[in-house]
Amino acid sequence: MAQQGHEGGIAGHLHYWTLQFDQHNPFMQIHLDTMLMTIAIATVMVLFSKWLGARLTSGAPTGTQNFIESIIDFVNQTVKDNFPTNNPLIAPLALTIFVFIFLCNTLDILPSFLIGNIAGLFGIEHFRPVPTNDLNLPAAMGISVFILVLYYEFKLKPLHFCKELLFEPFTNLVPTPLKPIIMPINLILKLVEELAKPLSLAFRLFGNMFAGEVIFLLISFLLLSGGIVGMVSGFFVGLAWSIFHLFIGLLQAFIFMILSIVYLSIAHQPVEH
Repeated sequence: MAQQGHEGGIAGHLHYWTLQFDQHNPFMQIHLDTMLMTIAIATVMVLFSKWLGARLTSGAPTGTQNFIESIIDFVNQTVKDNFPTNNPLIAPLALTIFVFIFLCNTLDILPSFLIGNIAGLFGIEHFRPVPTNDLNLPAAMGISVFILVLYYEFKLKPLHFCKELLFEPFTNLVPTPLKPIIMPINLILKLVEELAKPLSLAFRLFGNMFAGEVIFLLISFLLLSGGIVGMVSGFFVGLAWSIFHLFIGLLQAFIFMILSIVYLSIAHQPVEH
C-alpha cells in the first residue's frame, strides 16, 4: 500500500480518504481524514484544557501554566487593540481559532509519508493528516465567522445594515428618480463585499498550507530518490523548510484570528449619524 503511494508520485498523495455517496457528484462525499484529524485535535484541546484547569495555581505561574497564560495574555491584548467594545465571546473565540489552526498547521512538519503509511497498515489507501490542507475546513471556519458577523450586524444595527445593503455606495450620489435603478447594483456590490470576507479567510489559509504540503512532498521525493547526495541535501533543505513552515503555520493562525477579530469589530462599530 505504501509502495503504491510512492509509485503514484506527488499526485498520489493529494487524494483524501473519502466516503462517497455519489461518485459523479463531488459535493456528495465526506473527507474522513479531515474529519478524523479535526476531531482528534479538538479532543486534545479539550482534554488538555481540563488537565491544565485541574492544576492551576495562584501566584507566579511556572512551566506549562506560564506558557499558556502568555498565549492568553497575547490574545487578550490583540483583542483589546482591535475590538472597540466589550464582548465576552470574542477573546475565547480568538484564542480557540488561533490554537486550533496552529495545531492543525503544525502537523505539516511531520514526515510526509509517516501518517499515510501508518494509515496504509489499516487498509486506508489515501490519508492526508493536515486538515487545513482541505478547503472544506478553512471554508467551514470562514463561514462560521461570517455567520457571527451577520448575526451581530442584524442584532446591533439591523436598520443601518439593511440601509448599507441597499443605499451604498452609489445611491446617495445619484438623483432621486434613479435611486430605485441603482439599488440592485448597490445590493450586488455589497453582497460581493460581504462574501469576500469568508472567501479571503478560507482561501488564504488553504492556499498557504496546500502549497506547503506540496513542497514537503517534493523534498520527501528528493530524499527517497536522489541517492546519497539527494538524501543529504534533501535532509538539510527539509529541515530548513520545516522551521520556515512552522513559522508560516503560526503566521496563518494569527492572520485568521486577527481578521476574524477585525470583521467582528466592524460589525460592532456604532452607527455614525
